[in-house]
Amino acid sequence: MDKTRNAEIRVGIVSIIGLLVLIGGIYLGKGIVITPAAKMLEIRLPSSGGLESGAPVVINGVKRGAVTRVRPDNGSVLVDAGIDDYSDLKEDASAVVTILEITGGKKVEILPGSSEKPLNPDKEMRGRVAADISGLITQVGDVSGDLVMLLRRLDTISASITQLLADGTLSANIKSMTADGAVLVRDAREWMHTNRQDLTASVRDIRVTIADLKDAVKKNEPKISSVLDKLDRSLSDLEGTISKADRTVIDVDSLVLNINTIVNEIRTNGGLIHSIVYDTTFKRRFDSLVYNLRVFVNESRKNGVNVNVGIGHK
Repeated sequence: MDKTRNAEIRVGIVSIIGLLVLIGGIYLGKGIVITPAAKMLEIRLPSSGGLESGAPVVINGVKRGAVTRVRPDNGSVLVDAGIDDYSDLKEDASAVVTILEITGGKKVEILPGSSEKPLNPDKEMRGRVAADISGLITQVGDVSGDLVMLLRRLDTISASITQLLADGTLSANIKSMTADGAVLVRDAREWMHTNRQDLTASVRDIRVTIADLKDAVKKNEPKISSVLDKLDRSLSDLEGTISKADRTVIDVDSLVLNINTIVNEIRTNGGLIHSIVYDTTFKRRFDSLVYNLRVFVNESRKNGVNVNVGIGHK
């Protein structure tokens, strides 16, 4: 019994060792290297692009680690990657998921970056998925339907153009337009040849005129500046005059208001002026007084004035 039990124990130990060797071979075959000194990075991708755990992480063509986990996160994919060292990576480093071999497989290619600041491992690294053969085949399949439709439309357009050119009217119109264009170009050349000298003289005269204007501006610049200064002072005086006119208008408005007040008081109050202007009885009496004075003056002129003056009598 002891020999049988010992044999069973040996078989069990060998089986466990074989299983461990098998598991280690699988991890080594996938490129997963578990080391306690590995530095972890988080890479944000728009999609996984077929990336799986165990895919190698390459920097400048040298394998530096492996992908440990790929998981969806907030509409994108977050990749955990362990590398041996990231001291040579910069702040603007980025990652690209590319094809590992022509037969399949993916890898993560990290571009070290060129910034002067070192990489902060606590921040996510931005990444993208490069197009591969399978993606290109998928895109070609998506485009093939549009390509067939485009070819059909081109065939329809070609048939329409052929039908349009069949009656010869369009060709005749094109030939006529070409002939007219040729005549127009020939006429333009002849006109330019005929008037070349005049145009040259005109351009020369314009240049001379511009030069004279420049000289005139340079010579009269002090006078122009003086005139502008005087004009500026005149405008300042005019502004003062306008201000005084505004104040005068305000004073006139005040005077008119006072006159209106006096007129209203004359109309409403019973003073002498009100009696003279508005009281009819007073007006009749005043007219009678003026009439009597006129009669008295006329009688005095004709007959004189008898004055009986008593001095010292009671």
